[in-house]
Amino acid sequence: MSAPPPSTPPRREFNIPPRSPGFSPGFNIPSSPSSPARHLRPDHSTLVLPSTTTPIVSPPPSPRPLSSRTPSPLPEFTDKYGGYGLPRSDSNRSLRPDEDLLLSTSVSPKKRRSPPRTMSSSDRDAAGPSTLLLLVIVLLGMIAFFLLLSAMGTRVSEPTKRVAAKLKPLVPSVITRLLRTSPTAAVGLHPILTLITSSRLAWSKKLGAQSTTFDKFSKTYIARYNRPVPPGMDKWFAFATQGRNHSLVNEYDTLMQDLLPYRSLTPQELRRRTAELASVPGISIVSIRNGVAQVHSKSGKWAPASAFQQMLSPYVKELPDMDIAINEKPEGRVLPRRRKEISWADFGLEEQLALGGTLDPSLKPSLKNFTNEWKRDGSVWDAYRESCPDGSASRRSFESLRSAESGLQIQGRPSAGEMTVSRRRGGGEAIPAGRELSFAADVDAQAEICSMPSMHTLHSAFYSDQRSIEQLFPVFSASKPSGYADILIPSHHYWQPSSEFTYEWELKRGRTKVPTDLDWEEKTPTAYWRGKVTKGADTPPGHSASFQKQRLVKLANQPISLGQETVLVQFNATNGALSSIRATVAESNKQMTDIAMACDPNLGECAALRDLGYRVEAPAPLSQTWNHKYVLDLDEIGFSPKFLALMESKSAVVKNSIQREFWRGWIQPWYHYIPLSSSYSELYNIQSFFSGIPEPLLMTKLENDTLVPRPMTPLTKPPSNPEISPLSSGAPFEGDAALKEIAMQGSQWRTRHVRKEDMECYVYRLMVEWANILAGDKERAKVEEIAKIAKR
Repeated sequence: MSAPPPSTPPRREFNIPPRSPGFSPGFNIPSSPSSPARHLRPDHSTLVLPSTTTPIVSPPPSPRPLSSRTPSPLPEFTDKYGGYGLPRSDSNRSLRPDEDLLLSTSVSPKKRRSPPRTMSSSDRDAAGPSTLLLLVIVLLGMIAFFLLLSAMGTRVSEPTKRVAAKLKPLVPSVITRLLRTSPTAAVGLHPILTLITSSRLAWSKKLGAQSTTFDKFSKTYIARYNRPVPPGMDKWFAFATQGRNHSLVNEYDTLMQDLLPYRSLTPQELRRRTAELASVPGISIVSIRNGVAQVHSKSGKWAPASAFQQMLSPYVKELPDMDIAINEKPEGRVLPRRRKEISWADFGLEEQLALGGTLDPSLKPSLKNFTNEWKRDGSVWDAYRESCPDGSASRRSFESLRSAESGLQIQGRPSAGEMTVSRRRGGGEAIPAGRELSFAADVDAQAEICSMPSMHTLHSAFYSDQRSIEQLFPVFSASKPSGYADILIPSHHYWQPSSEFTYEWELKRGRTKVPTDLDWEEKTPTAYWRGKVTKGADTPPGHSASFQKQRLVKLANQPISLGQETVLVQFNATNGALSSIRATVAESNKQMTDIAMACDPNLGECAALRDLGYRVEAPAPLSQTWNHKYVLDLDEIGFSPKFLALMESKSAVVKNSIQREFWRGWIQPWYHYIPLSSSYSELYNIQSFFSGIPEPLLMTKLENDTLVPRPMTPLTKPPSNPEISPLSSGAPFEGDAALKEIAMQGSQWRTRHVRKEDMECYVYRLMVEWANILAGDKERAKVEEIAKIAKR
């Protein structure tokens, strides 16, 4: 009788312990340090093993009896469990199958360990001179290695500084070394103090560096731009300094940056591309012939080109014949796609000749089949990503509409109904998050969307219905975000503003003798904004809730039911100490803001906005703005046309923008206005720094309706000798007085540096530079020869 077949060994199951969330499947490293990703714990998997399976690595030996062990830091655990998780009161019970499997190869607790092995005489003999010599050689090698590292330290430091300089704009401003969460921590002053002081010095330095003679101007021009002064610049300098009292004669970096890409094209190609622009909808042409400028517009929208024509009139006779393409739209139009240049080296050949690129003069793009709007075949953001450098975050991003960090950029996206994480601490402490005390130190860096792709979801400009031109065509526009190739000019809204965008319209027109603006002491310390919904930004549709206006209105009118909290930091100007309280956003809004959408009831849009949860008010005159110390300014789909009117007032302007305008190099943030990030998260702490925390927020109501002071959390230890810079007037620093200074300095900037006369100077110099580019190599050679003679 044959033997029975061997039975299949029983299979045993046990649950694999869950992996760390950091190594979970689908874990994504966040694209920026300030935007952590959320991790989800994976489902536990079950692994089936035969009973004969032995773990590859045996567990460590069992611990000694409890009596010989040191007391456990977890008494409740050790009282109940011993060794490998066996209940002490039931240590002799039978093991479960999975425990038997795990412990089958463990060393028995009764087995004694072998005594330590002592060194024999033969081992001591082995440690002879050769071994000692080897140790000496190793020691000398280590010393030489460390000496080499110390010598390389100076060479390594320079690249480190360059890397740090590039990373600096991406790191929240001085907050990283400012706040401390303990009263005994190191002392730090409020970051706004540093920003105000540095901006005051920077503006004073800029004014003091302006050239007063053409000789000094020429030397500064050559040193600054590494090119000779073009013909006609001497007439411009005389016109600017003597004819128009223009003071910022050296500050034209924005203009030179705009023209730089077009210097690679030939004059013939530039004229050909300008002629093609005449057929593009939304483009007007200003033609200069024999010292006379004329406007041509197929659309009939004459205002932008007509204003430009008027800016040319005082000096148009000095200009050569040329055509200028004027953008009729408020947003930028030119987004040349950046294509990787192909060289012979890519094919393993030795010559390093470029075969082609975006700025290749041999390319002759055409706008013959250009359509004015997107027809579900793209979007501004898709085109913008293609214009970014190859190594940028926007080019590496596969997701063109949204990214995982976009919601974090606005601290929970209140417009989508999500709440931020409450920063509650034990004992009633209120510790501010980084964003709440992170203030804009580098305004340009905050608008670099190529390095922060998620930021595009926060601004309507990247959802414009207007199709962008994806080759390098010379279009002159009023504003553009970073990355566009438009050439900036003053807007017609600045040159001939309507009553909606004019400060003291009635007073300037002689219709009243009483100004509507109030004295500083009569203004309320609240932040005010009214604005209409931006039109023409719905490509692709469904993203308007995250646009700049909608987000602000939702943030400033959150219902109490959301319970979202913020931390308000109070600055003591006497000793420099910082302390904070936490309050709901709803409470803060009630005391600190007056922000709403304005709508026309006759258009039927008010009810729709209310249904979407927005606070809606009837349109108000611009004069109502002057009742408040803080006036907010946001972008439209392009620039904000009321910016100069707000700056001319006696109120302090708090501005958020990703648009660049012609005056970009003429203004100093934190001296003329207060910059605001796209998250708006620091708005409340801007107000609490200058105006203090409102009294109602410093009190809390008990159940019996009794008001008691809220507990304050000290953030820094008061310094013994705080270095708080005085005000510009020399008086001791005081928050409200500092805010008033910013308001007054902004008003002086508007009336001294952005007058109509300054706009004429800007356009005149632009035409001198543009005429030089259109002159071609022959005229440039003459200029270079003249420059060489002048140096002799």
